[in-house]
Amino acid sequence: MSNTLSQALVRNFLGNSPIWYKQAIFAFLVLNPIILYTLGPVITGWLLIFEFIFTLALALKCYPLQPGGLLAIEAILIGLASPESVYHEVEGNLQVILLLMFMVAGIYFMKDMLLWVFTKILLKVQSKTLLSLLFSFFAAFLSAFLDALTVTAVLISVGVGFYSVYHTVASGKTYHHPEHDHADDEAVHRDHRDDLEQFRQFL
Repeated sequence: MSNTLSQALVRNFLGNSPIWYKQAIFAFLVLNPIILYTLGPVITGWLLIFEFIFTLALALKCYPLQPGGLLAIEAILIGLASPESVYHEVEGNLQVILLLMFMVAGIYFMKDMLLWVFTKILLKVQSKTLLSLLFSFFAAFLSAFLDALTVTAVLISVGVGFYSVYHTVASGKTYHHPEHDHADDEAVHRDHRDDLEQFRQFL
């Protein structure tokens, strides 16, 4: 019964995100109080900033509101911030918070459509220079209607989508392979490794 309960807790912690991601967030939550006690609040505060950046950079692995919220709650519990200061910051930045919750999250759900549009561009245009200019043009066009954070989320979503598709196919698997690890190059065919490295540099 205990094993089943522990497995259920691990499986439901942060939803369907990868095990290594869950382990990283859990390690952050465990290490932060220890680092605060040993190295002080300044080092811990900077470490928390990098942990938040980590959750944002891997937003496609797990929606950052969950791990970011856990880190924020822990920061209050260990005394790095007071509830009053958090309330003041929320009150002053409520628009940005709502933007993060809905606009950036909406980009995640439109990932397939964005990937389809930019894939058409990628397949039609053969020149790298022209392709770079087109991407810059679309970024500027989107910037006219969206804020910089949402445009960045669009470009990151498209870039990660391109890479995931290419890495999966280069590994000899179908596009919708459910358990493919895009961080592992062992399965990538030798003939495709140079192309994969050039594709990484391009992205």
